[in-house]
Amino acid sequence: MLDELAYFELSCMGNKYLQTPNIDQMAAEGMRFTQALAGAPVCAPSRSVLMTGQHTGHTTVRTNPGGVPLRAEDVTVAEVLKQAGYATGGFGKWGCGDRGTTGVPERHGFDIFFGYYHQVHAHSYFPNYLVRNGEKVPLEGNTGDFYKGKQYSQYLIFDESIKFIRENKDRPFFCYCAWTPPHGRWGIPEDEPAWLEFKDKPWPAGEARPEDVKVYAAMVKMDDCQVGQIFDLLKELEIDDN
Repeated sequence: MLDELAYFELSCMGNKYLQTPNIDQMAAEGMRFTQALAGAPVCAPSRSVLMTGQHTGHTTVRTNPGGVPLRAEDVTVAEVLKQAGYATGGFGKWGCGDRGTTGVPERHGFDIFFGYYHQVHAHSYFPNYLVRNGEKVPLEGNTGDFYKGKQYSQYLIFDESIKFIRENKDRPFFCYCAWTPPHGRWGIPEDEPAWLEFKDKPWPAGEARPEDVKVYAAMVKMDDCQVGQIFDLLKELEIDDN
């Protein structure tokens, strides 16, 4: 689940400026629901709909101020799969209940969740902490600045998702990759290969920071590359056919 990836940003959807070969491959080999809608036009309700399988008339989280939790009795797809014997991991942005509430992922079927619980916390890609199963994980060298820091959250979150797949390759698993990029604010490391591809392109735009449109493009490219790394891992582990 890629946060704020627009409908026509993928090359398989006809985008002339962005190439997303790995996501295009997923679309070609899988199923495309081109007449379906997201659960809501904003973040938290969309996630609540995806997790509970209920539309916004029934799902608990219907607004987007941040911190609105699922109820204790709400059932998620992770709970159903865990009961069926799956290992369950979530990595990225939860948005369905902050630490200390009834909505935390570890109370809704996830063996592990690593990333952001509160969606406003996820506005920084250089936060001073992330969360693992309700516990803060300090990130040394980060201040919560939107555009710079020592540790880039998406790298850490992606590494945890890869680790989870490796650890559970011999059993059924559910790996929920709820990645924040390309959501703004658009902070990215100066040496990120995807950023180096776009940083010098002449793309003027009316954003507060003219480079934001290029960072957005780089984030889409980065997402696609990380999806490709997961595909490569599945082949390496010989589980890509199942």
